[in-house]
Amino acid sequence: MSEDGHSIHFEAEVIRFDAPGGWHAVFLPPDAAAEARFFGRANGLGAIAVQVLIGTTRVRTSLFPDKRRDSFLLPLKADLRRCENIKVGSRIPVHLTLNA
Repeated sequence: MSEDGHSIHFEAEVIRFDAPGGWHAVFLPPDAAAEARFFGRANGLGAIAVQVLIGTTRVRTSLFPDKRRDSFLLPLKADLRRCENIKVGSRIPVHLTLNA
């Protein structure tokens, strides 16, 4: 976590769900997920609004809780994947910042 307490940095592998739409995402590693639990106010679905920096691309998105893995899921939209040439199986560095 950064010195200001409002950022989380981690690296994770990109996965693709076989569900309709073929979502691409990363799961936060255990230490990052533990920090994210105290990261911000969740909405009614448990999602936490964040800004994500991957490579040189910054986007606003949300973390979604995953109770089965005791983690959070970070979806990766197609525009972000195209801009940063992200493929399934890629390990990517992620910098999360709490949305103000």
